[in-house]
Amino acid sequence: MNGTPFYGVGVNYYDAFTRYVGTGKDTTWMAGLTTLQSYNVPFIRVNAIGFWAPDIKANYINNKATFYARLDTFMNEASKRHIGVILDVFWNWTGWTDMNGEHAAAIGDPNSATRKMMRTVAAEMVLRYKNHPALWGWEYANESTSLMDLPDAINNYQWLPHYSTDAKRGPADNYTAPQMLSAIADFSRTVRINDTVTPIFSGNARPRYDAYHLPKSWDPDSPQQVGQILTRDNVGTDTTSMHLYLTDETAAFGTDTVTKTVVAGNYSNTLAAIMARSKEVDAKGKLVDPRPFFLGEFGVSDADYGAAGAKTKFNQITDAILANKVPMSALWVFDLTSQNGTFNVTATNSRSYQLDKIKAMNATMKTWTP
Repeated sequence: MNGTPFYGVGVNYYDAFTRYVGTGKDTTWMAGLTTLQSYNVPFIRVNAIGFWAPDIKANYINNKATFYARLDTFMNEASKRHIGVILDVFWNWTGWTDMNGEHAAAIGDPNSATRKMMRTVAAEMVLRYKNHPALWGWEYANESTSLMDLPDAINNYQWLPHYSTDAKRGPADNYTAPQMLSAIADFSRTVRINDTVTPIFSGNARPRYDAYHLPKSWDPDSPQQVGQILTRDNVGTDTTSMHLYLTDETAAFGTDTVTKTVVAGNYSNTLAAIMARSKEVDAKGKLVDPRPFFLGEFGVSDADYGAAGAKTKFNQITDAILANKVPMSALWVFDLTSQNGTFNVTATNSRSYQLDKIKAMNATMKTWTP
């Protein structure tokens, strides 16, 4: 950061701001920030505006003065605690197409009402906060790429978030990789025009295990092909980014194009493939994609493995992060009551060991050198 390589682990504090922005009465996030400071957590990743279209419209579109006053307070409180903030601007991108009365596929049209609004919103927010000491990064959306590689016949619209009062979705809401990548590139351009320094993240999900081969076949991608898709999906950003969970593991990658072997598609090997991409060189010895990598979400659900099993799995994946020297990552999720039975981590619940591990990881990573 500030021109110096950064190595560390933060947390997703998903609703820290959105719980506050509506009425200004819920200030529990302040105590949360103080707790994170006590664990030496360097940064948080937050939903910067809202999720559903009605909330975005009520709290932001129709009430901008109050919105920004409260976001100012939030950023200032983070700064007081020396905690950086990654602002994810369009967390649920379909909320923005819904608010504009457009099909989800409008995300791919530079002249759509949605895209025009996104450029305006991004520029407005960037100009306000680009010099704020708490700002650590701009992020486009949350896992906007997760469905885009599916063949048209699959109808990916059926898995898009949908609010009860929004228009019913149908095939016209199917969206493609070129459409979403156009939107990510547009966001990156808008940010960089107005802020030449702050890192830009995509917020992407792990690429599908077969993204390189789709739509022609369902064959698994090789480690090298996973790296190529990572580069493709992070178009225009100055970082590469994805989320990775144990549910993303596969039986095996496709045949490694270098070693001609087949390796398991487990968590550690996936991270190894991603980190190998940043070291890959072309025929002239030039790095193909040297951008730093951000593992934007990792975590384990107690509901999947039980409390004891989840702790074992958590230690395995965090050890894999260290072993593969992932430079920057963020735990999912801190102080999110809606996930009390699954992922939610606090300093007082049964998953507090995760904060202890993050603190230890950050101490270790401070000793790393480029």
